[in-house]
Amino acid sequence: MIKKDDNRPGGNDRSDPAESTMRVKDKRHWAREPDDEPSPASADESAPPSLPSFVEEQRLRAEAAERKLREYIAAFQQATAEHDQFRERLLRDVDRRVDLKFSGLVENLVEALDDLDLALAHVEGSPEDALRRGVALARDRFVAALARHGVERIEVTGSEFDPNVAEAVRLDPVSDPALDGKVTTTLRPGYRIGERVFRPARVAVGRLSS
Repeated sequence: MIKKDDNRPGGNDRSDPAESTMRVKDKRHWAREPDDEPSPASADESAPPSLPSFVEEQRLRAEAAERKLREYIAAFQQATAEHDQFRERLLRDVDRRVDLKFSGLVENLVEALDDLDLALAHVEGSPEDALRRGVALARDRFVAALARHGVERIEVTGSEFDPNVAEAVRLDPVSDPALDGKVTTTLRPGYRIGERVFRPARVAVGRLSS
């Protein structure tokens, strides 16, 4: 019987089991050991920065929407202001046109009133008292009708001459210094509607004689 020499080449090599143990490395990402993680130095330094978070993205969208809303509000306010200004100009223009038309009509009416004043002056000393009363009544009704529509006679006799409400057509010499520059006679009465004079009075103005 031949004994096998275990020490010869090709024989059974009975080495230490610890030396012959194989190591299996699990490369699944969830099974990596802490030592297997790549170090920060090995990361790609040229990688692009991370995208904004969901909250940051929503915040940017909200700010953009708010800016757009402010622009719409400013545009709406400007359009409203321009519309209001146009409406005010239109109303002023309409009022001015109505006033001009009404003033033209009233000016014709006050000329008829001038005729009634002249007729009343002629019949003042007439023996026909009924005629005088009739003319006076017609004249008073006419004046009342004009007053209801805002037409007012301008009384300037005895007051300082004012070119805004009267026009001087004659100079009367006066000896009293107090009458110098005053209206001495109203030759044709003036009329106004509110503050607007549509027919200035024609007057004589006193001038101090030397």
